Amino acid sequence: MDKKRILVCRFHHESNDFNPVLTTLDDFYSAGVYFGEEVLKGDSRGATINGLVDSLMRDDVDLKGGVYLNSPSSGGPIDNAVYEFFINKTIDVIKNLGQIDGIALSLHGATTSNKSQDVCGDILDVIRREVGDKVIISASFDLHANITSKILSNADIICGYQDYPHLDLYQTGFRAGSLLMDKLNGKNLKTVCASVPIIAPAHAYTTFNGELLKVKEYALDLVKQGKILDYTLFQAQPWLDVKEFAATAVVVAEDETVAKQVADHLINIEFNIRSFLQGDALYSVDEVITKALNNKSGKPIILVDSADSPNAGACGDSAFTLEKLLPFKDKLTSAVAITDVPAVEKAFNLGVGAISDFSLGATICNKISHPVTVHDAKIIGLYDGKFILHGPQERGQVEDIGKTAILKVGKIFIHLASYGGKADLAFYSSFGIDPLNCDLVCVKACTSFRAGYEPIAQEICNTSTIGSAGVVLTDLPYKNRPVPMYPFEEVSLLDVKKARRFR
Repeated sequence: MDKKRILVCRFHHESNDFNPVLTTLDDFYSAGVYFGEEVLKGDSRGATINGLVDSLMRDDVDLKGGVYLNSPSSGGPIDNAVYEFFINKTIDVIKNLGQIDGIALSLHGATTSNKSQDVCGDILDVIRREVGDKVIISASFDLHANITSKILSNADIICGYQDYPHLDLYQTGFRAGSLLMDKLNGKNLKTVCASVPIIAPAHAYTTFNGELLKVKEYALDLVKQGKILDYTLFQAQPWLDVKEFAATAVVVAEDETVAKQVADHLINIEFNIRSFLQGDALYSVDEVITKALNNKSGKPIILVDSADSPNAGACGDSAFTLEKLLPFKDKLTSAVAITDVPAVEKAFNLGVGAISDFSLGATICNKISHPVTVHDAKIIGLYDGKFILHGPQERGQVEDIGKTAILKVGKIFIHLASYGGKADLAFYSSFGIDPLNCDLVCVKACTSFRAGYEPIAQEICNTSTIGSAGVVLTDLPYKNRPVPMYPFEEVSLLDVKKARRFR
């Protein structure tokens, strides 16, 4: 009997439609583009695909690597040329392989382009039309995927991160690969989806406490009991401006009736906790600075600048918080980060120890924020930008934020990178800035940073700042979103779409 042949590919980009800067193929190449056997290597390039490969290799299969495109960070919509590059290369691989029994795709699910509102759906649709209905397709996604009808109509298996912060990247890939093998080996798995038009700012919730923890524990208990095989409660990335847009509950089980009952129950919980998911009122930057001035605990106050989070697709180039901190430069030991290539280049030209004036910020998108002038800043460090993530999320992986310069003005440490990186403790500590010795640390992230920062912080303050990942969703210039959609309009149970099976 011939071995089952399975193709593994990855295409990963989280798009922010309010960021006007397109993500190009060059951006993907900066993080590495791989083909064939290189895709299957278990290294730091992507924990989700590592989980996929490890799960599939437990069976005696003929595993083939296809195409691997991974954006170094979230950002503006992709240039459609990126999609065309990936899909054309992937179809070429499929044609050359001949026999294919299964395809395992590692996707994000919140990817748009300058020509499409549903890139991941497009990928699945083209691949499905090429391979036909008999080939089993399993796709793993981020928890913030926007699961569309095109995705549901073309993937046999859909599963996503269950944790936020995302600590289960490897496990999600492993689940997706295991379910693919179950279906290939004869299990009659059913994937169903229920939805409700609700979005929420990504800073406002976590699956490690509160209502979403209760949901996770309830669903995982059903998996443990064997009633269902898998679930994901997808919270759609809120900075998409698309026509098909909703929170979704996806459940995989052998019993379709049970799967539908569980998905309907999960989406009804989502409906009931919709106001909770919007989060608490935001602090102003001035209020957080006052907290830091009055803090005597010895632990830092964390100012969460999620509106300018590169992980949420913002540019990371806003100097808004720095401008607010400058009057306190001799009172507060602070750390703030800005993505600013011209300032980095200037610092490298001047060298360590030089003192100069710098214009900082708004070098990528000057429509959202403005530059801030800093006088007599001392250059205290120059780096190549490579560092190892402290974790726990993606612990041990190598991050590369390009040439990086550290300035100091008064007691303020200014971290200048060539492009944004993950809000890991090592983002600062690897460049000579110890968050533990700061009174105030500015973190440009939504929730992913919490696993590392909560143990060391006196208080974490979600703050009203400036950026394309704005946290007050009702202030953003949506043009395509559905109506009604919460929190813009109230929704009722009549707006909940009951669970159905698409394939």
